[in-house]
Amino acid sequence: MSGPLRVLGVLSVLELASVLVLLGNLATVHDPTVTSVLGPVHGALYLSVATNALLARRLTARTRIGAVLPGLSGPLTVLNVRREARAS
Repeated sequence: MSGPLRVLGVLSVLELASVLVLLGNLATVHDPTVTSVLGPVHGALYLSVATNALLARRLTARTRIGAVLPGLSGPLTVLNVRREARAS
């Protein structure tokens, strides 16, 4: 796996984990501290995934479009990055 694909894969996993924690918090205890701390972190990770996918070279259009879809960018990007790594 090349450097940009690896970075994009790591950022996507972190973005997916952050959204799962936010949704878990919303469904269970709804602690405002978790939301206030993790919300901006999730936003920064989402923007990092989208920016890296849009600016990286040799990515497919599927990966770029999936990386900018709110709520689905992490899972779609992880799947697409793994698919592209297998293809290369």
